[in-house]
Amino acid sequence: MHSIDVSQVTIVINYDPPLLYENPSEPDYDTYLHRIGRTGRFGKAGIAINFVDSREALAIIKKIEAFFGKPIPKLDPSDLEQLEAVEND
Repeated sequence: MHSIDVSQVTIVINYDPPLLYENPSEPDYDTYLHRIGRTGRFGKAGIAINFVDSREALAIIKKIEAFFGKPIPKLDPSDLEQLEAVEND
């Protein structure tokens, strides 16, 4: 399956972290990178948001952080100033 490039995409939302089919307790790093790579293309800024609704999902996000060596900041959806800062960053 091929994806298309849409230059207007500025946000990607992961409702569930991608998991390996053969080992669903492990992240699918390639799929995660592909998903978040859909945003911020063509020299434009973008953001990827991960919904984390369980301890298992948080553990997957922590593994993704460790694998890529990049922190994934936690956002408080009730903190409008924090959300605006991320939007303007």
